[in-house]
Amino acid sequence: MDPHQLLQQVAGQLRALARDAVDGLARALPEVGEDPSAAGTVLAGRLLAVHDRLPAGNSLVELVRETLGDLDAASPVRLHGWRRAPGAPLGVALVLNDPAGPATGRAVLGVTADGPVFDVVVTPGAALTLPRTARGPWSAEATVTSGQGWDAAFGPGLPPAPPGGTATIRLRRTGRLAAGMTDGPGIGVDGITLGVTSEPGTPAAAELELQGFTAAVLPAALARLLGVGGASPMSGPPPPIVLRADRTGGLRFAGTGGLQAPLPLRLSGPAVSSRGAALELTSDGGEPRLALSVSASAGLPGLPLRVHLDRAGIELPVTFSPATRPGLDPSRLRELFPDGIGTELNVPPVSGGGLVRRTPDQGYGGLISVDLGVLRVQAVALFRPPDGKAPTSFLVLLAAQFPPPGIQLGLGFALDAVGGLVGVNRRADVPVLQQLVCDGNADHVLFPDRAVERAQEIIGSLGSAFPVAAGRILVGPMIRITWGDRMVSLSGAVILELPAPARAILLGRLLVGLPDPVLPLIRLQASVFGRIEPAVPLVELLVSLSGSWIVGLAVRGEIYLLVRGGAQPEFVLSAGGFHPRYTRPARVPALDRLQVDLAPGNGFGLRMEAYFAVTSNAVMFGGQVQMDATIAGCGVQGWLGLDALFVFDPVFAFSVRVRAGVAVRAFGRRLAGIALDFTLEGPAPWHAFGTGSISVLFWDVELDFDVRWGSPPAVQQKGGRNPLEALTPELAQTKAWAAERPAAERTALVFTPAANEKLNQGSLVHPDATLRVTQRVVPLGVPISRFERRPVPLQTWTIKDITLGRSQPAAGLPSLSERFVPGEFFDLTEDAQFTEPAFVSRAGGLRAGPDGVRTGTGHRVDDGYETGYEPPLPERQFSVWPGLFRREAVYAVSAAERLERWHTPEAAVQVRPARLSVAAADTLTPLLDDVSLVDATSDAWQAVSGQLARPRKTLRLVESWEVRR
Repeated sequence: MDPHQLLQQVAGQLRALARDAVDGLARALPEVGEDPSAAGTVLAGRLLAVHDRLPAGNSLVELVRETLGDLDAASPVRLHGWRRAPGAPLGVALVLNDPAGPATGRAVLGVTADGPVFDVVVTPGAALTLPRTARGPWSAEATVTSGQGWDAAFGPGLPPAPPGGTATIRLRRTGRLAAGMTDGPGIGVDGITLGVTSEPGTPAAAELELQGFTAAVLPAALARLLGVGGASPMSGPPPPIVLRADRTGGLRFAGTGGLQAPLPLRLSGPAVSSRGAALELTSDGGEPRLALSVSASAGLPGLPLRVHLDRAGIELPVTFSPATRPGLDPSRLRELFPDGIGTELNVPPVSGGGLVRRTPDQGYGGLISVDLGVLRVQAVALFRPPDGKAPTSFLVLLAAQFPPPGIQLGLGFALDAVGGLVGVNRRADVPVLQQLVCDGNADHVLFPDRAVERAQEIIGSLGSAFPVAAGRILVGPMIRITWGDRMVSLSGAVILELPAPARAILLGRLLVGLPDPVLPLIRLQASVFGRIEPAVPLVELLVSLSGSWIVGLAVRGEIYLLVRGGAQPEFVLSAGGFHPRYTRPARVPALDRLQVDLAPGNGFGLRMEAYFAVTSNAVMFGGQVQMDATIAGCGVQGWLGLDALFVFDPVFAFSVRVRAGVAVRAFGRRLAGIALDFTLEGPAPWHAFGTGSISVLFWDVELDFDVRWGSPPAVQQKGGRNPLEALTPELAQTKAWAAERPAAERTALVFTPAANEKLNQGSLVHPDATLRVTQRVVPLGVPISRFERRPVPLQTWTIKDITLGRSQPAAGLPSLSERFVPGEFFDLTEDAQFTEPAFVSRAGGLRAGPDGVRTGTGHRVDDGYETGYEPPLPERQFSVWPGLFRREAVYAVSAAERLERWHTPEAAVQVRPARLSVAAADTLTPLLDDVSLVDATSDAWQAVSGQLARPRKTLRLVESWEVRR
């Protein structure tokens, strides 16, 4: 859990405890009037009279009584009534008085149950001290000062108030406190200190210090059985453990900044040994818990089996019940199930191990690696049970490695390992997989080495790379091929993510180790990530050289390829990254430069780095060479760098920057040096700027220059042509107009295969079709100042209306987006030319419906139907069909089946021969009067009308209609 979330949870329970306690206390105390000593101060009308006694039966009151006493007239702290505003609910307040007088200086902590709301009020100029008071095991002390006064309110929905003074309050409890079982497991402390501090400029903070912390992880009987003695206490004097809470960092352990504090707990015996222990803050969503966990290894002497436990221990819930004091509840002590359970087995020739551990998403991960002598088998599995939000999901990674030299394939190649990955309700997370490749950790997925030792990071990487996703399936084979006795090793996996939208993920790892892969002098590792998404379409490839070196000299860098179509087309090819001023396209990762470190250290170093990139609108390249030849701070340093960027879209521009310099240093100080940083941009006008410097001993000279030349030509640039000249032929083309067949048809027409083919080809238009008109000549609805990269008068183009039978205003019709190059239509600044995307989406057309289309005169078509016969039917199946044929006896069929028979062209209505002579034309005619058809081969609109001439034929409607421009 996040420290801030845990703080909010604890604060919420403390507020609920304070609300109940203050509400009960306010009801138990008598009604009092205003305190007369508060008149004329910031407390006037708010601070009520003092209460003479503290009622019993309240857990917080009992804690105050044990700490400060009965708060009588001799006590520096008194209990008052409190009303934070006129008409507000009654509350209580603890008031620390200045010994110099009753109203000279006061510090008030008022609490109102409605919220609750805490008011902190300190009178101006107050300097108050509560000397250490002791009542049994408890003691308290406080110091409060405020020069300008302090009046702040804290509570739900109130903004954070800055402190107006300095306050330090400490409560201490001495004496042994223990929770758990007397003979273990359990925990105990020798003392507790609670401190609250607040200073101007820093948020208020509370710290809880546990002094003399000891723990018993194992029951005494089990500890004696394992031979570790006693209850497994920590060795040496236990250090104090401090919990800190503030608004900035949340609730966490001081010193670690997290929810876990390591403990020097040691278990050592002939059968068991510890591997670490920690005190943790946890929460199951309902209440916070304090947990003591230990990781240990155990085994019985003489057996080749050893068991490992990770984070096994005990949990103690923290209670905030109004009936009891806040603290640990030993009655609800429970065991902490291990996060991981592992085993090791060594029975020659079989050896191996495995483990099962919990994952951060409340699932489980398991790993097993067994060497059978003739084959090494590895398996990694992730399982997550359903939780109401996500279904059951699992991921399995299997691998089998053959012993050297593998299965020979010829020409020095050998099959070294095979495997596969299967996931149900899992998906591939592209950014995480890219990060694994960039970090050189692709082997977490591809045949991991030392799997048992690296089990935690392997399981964590698989869980992050393939998270839970309902309805997604992963399937992928893996293979590893070696060459030259494993001097070259190539691992690869193709992972398919199904169903639609389907995509393919490629993971690869090329490893070259020369001259010996065990102790290589040259190690080149290329990790590969690829992605293919046909639905976009998209092809992506990322190659990283992380983890490579040549004779100890690091080699780094990344290569990237992106080809994307669809709504956001993009092309990117980069080796080593991009120009510093270029804004890389969306979802393109930052790439490391191609780097080689030559002779690093030992007084001499030479680093070379370079990059080259081509995108859909730019070409860029550059590099840098750095030399450092120094010994004991004395020597020479030099550098030479180049960055060149050429942008073609939206408009052509380039920028070339050259930087060079050399410096002589002695004992860490520069004696002499010369440097130049020069940038040239263009064209028309040209712009050169930069800085040159010369340094000799304590004399420095710098020269800054900024020169522009090459003003625009004397003859003004020729303006662009009228967009109408290009728009008219564009709209006259057939491709500018299209009819879209509806996804759900409302018509009752049934089309023949020939008619369907014409509909698909576009020679016929469906009755419910919508008409699209679109173009890419000029963006619609936005002012343009350029056309075809030439200046034109400021103008805006729109579609006013469209006529299909009747005129339809374009303002009420949905628009269609197209891709436009911004530099062709808009004036761009120099910076915008480098940062603007190559394409932007603008309106290019609209979609209209066929409402109002007028049809021509109708004529009769073949609209007959046929009736089939069959032998007499059994009486139990004979009934009157309450459909269109109301006077014919037919089978008793469902409404869906009747509809299917009516829509199927060749369906026959089966009737008894005795009722065959009954006509049905009077029933069908009303349905056909309004059906409009157009023959694709006819020049006139056609319609079906008239009576059915042949009532014993099957009705076939084979025509459609088209919109004619």
